[in-house]
This record gives sequence, structure tokens and C-alpha cells, in this order.
Amino acid sequence: MTNTARIEQTRVAEALRHVLASRTFARSERLRSFLKFVVEMEQLGLAHQLKGYTIGIDVFSRDEGFDPGTDPLVRVHAGKLRKLLNQFYADEGRNETLRIRIPLGGYVPVYEDTLDTNWDKEAQPLSAVAIPMSSSMPAFTSHSTTIADLPNITVVNAQRSDRRAGIFLQALGTESHWAVALNGRQAERQGRDQTGSAALQFELHIEVTDDASDRLSVWLRHTASNMEVPSSRMSIDITEDNLVLAMAANQFASTNLTIPGHVYRFCNKRGLSSGLMLCLEATYRYKLEQTDDAFQQARRHQQRWSGMRASKELITEIPRLITLSCMAN
Repeated sequence: MTNTARIEQTRVAEALRHVLASRTFARSERLRSFLKFVVEMEQLGLAHQLKGYTIGIDVFSRDEGFDPGTDPLVRVHAGKLRKLLNQFYADEGRNETLRIRIPLGGYVPVYEDTLDTNWDKEAQPLSAVAIPMSSSMPAFTSHSTTIADLPNITVVNAQRSDRRAGIFLQALGTESHWAVALNGRQAERQGRDQTGSAALQFELHIEVTDDASDRLSVWLRHTASNMEVPSSRMSIDITEDNLVLAMAANQFASTNLTIPGHVYRFCNKRGLSSGLMLCLEATYRYKLEQTDDAFQQARRHQQRWSGMRASKELITEIPRLITLSCMAN
């Protein structure tokens, strides 16, 4: 047994102990026995024996004539166990770093690792390169990935000489946007370097009005269709303090450049979303809902990547998930 495997077994045993000793499970002796049995069997390499018949006999003391096809005892208690695990991890066990799940349609436990244990701090496959801009405008950098399976946002027609547009871009680019690829190059509409699928190319437009209104207008446009992304337009009073401008940039990013944001919604509505985008959405939905259905959806999407098919874990850290999907390709 390798040291890695030994550590993993130790973590599973500890996670099981925390659940069994919890207040949530204190009054559910049968469900504690059910969970203990399936986890210990899986850890012994006997997952193939975790059938309704076996559980009915070994956990619920049914005789050899037990028929799980006609007697729903095991299925009913499995449903109760899933609900109680969800309740435990939503409250008492919300800080657990290894979570035990019993997927729908089976009894073999899977483990959701919330720690970034395989994240290589030295390797930085997602780090974006700062792209030089005009000397009058600060460099626009991002920590996001530049792979082709994510929406690629390119800044166009920004007024390079305007300091306020530069401050907005600087504030926008200093946040981590894992869900999109930010490209800070000042590009002309024709002849610019395209990255990735044409269907996932978007333009970030910035316009400064120098009249009495003195406002900064920002919006997103889908390049291939020339359509403005609905609800992406923002108008900002640039007579305010620069920190207010930076706050507006952060607000623009959160409502447009995130997984639940307007760019992803635009792609979903038009059938443009890549496999990676759908995987990120399913994973994010599970983090919000913490339900069995959401867990299964996220796991199905993650196992489509070759490097994750054999894993029993559900990866919930978005940066790590993107990294592994890049490596799988």
C-alpha cells in the first residue's frame, strides 16, 4: 500500500467517524450502521458486493429469502441516508474537507474532496500573460485561463488616452476570472488574433463621454453574431472617486464574467456552451444546492474528462477543475 493510499484511507475513516458521532445521526442507529457498512466494504475493495440483497441481510438482518425487488426496505433507507448526509454537510459538517456521498441508483459511496490537495503551486498553467497596451493606459492582466473552451473576452475600441478607462480596465483585470479568458490586447475589429472557437469570442466595449454627463459606458458584444449581450451594459459616473470606479468594475465582472453571469447565460440560451463550460456550471450548481441530483450531474460532467474517469472524488474547486480538464486534453 502506498503512503498516498494510506493517507486517503485515514481521511475516509476520519470522515466516517465524524458523521457517525454527529448530532445529526445521533438518533438514527440504522442509518449509522448502513453508512458504516457501505464505507467499510468499499474501503476493503468489496464495492462490487454492495447490492440491495447484501445490505438487506448484513445491515437489516433480513433472511436469505429477502427480495430487494419487491421489498423497498434498502432503497427507502438509502434515500433517508442521502437526505441526512445532505443535512449534516449543510450544517454541522459544513467545514468537513472530505464528504461522503451515496449516489442515486447505487450504494457504493463516493468521496468529495474539498481540499485542493493536488494543486501544484509551482506549476501555473492558468496564469495569463500581461499584454502590453498603450503607454498611456495601464497593463490589463488577468489570472484566468486562456484555453479555447472558455469565453474569450477581448477589449476593443477603448480610448487609450483616457485615464478613467484605464482605471476601469486595471480594476477589472486585477480580479481572478476563472470562468472566462480575458485578453487585454487593444485590438481592432478586423485582423486581430483570435483565440479559440469563434462562437466563444466576445468584445468588451468601453466609451467615455466628455459632455456634461461625463460617464463611462461599458458593454459586451458577441463577435460572430454582432449581438450585444443582454443586460451587460453599464453606465458609470466617472466624476466619482476612483475607488467607486473600481467598485463598478468589480460589479461588472461579477454580473457578466462569472459562471452565473450574463456571458454564460448568453451561451446557454444559444447552444454555444462548450463541454468545459457545462461542467463548470454543473459543479457550481452543486456547490449551491448540495443535493444528490446536482451531485450526480456534476460528477457525470467531470467524468467525461479522461483524467477524471477513475476518480471517486467530486472536484469542487473551480481553478483545479479547469487545470485537470486542460491536462486531460
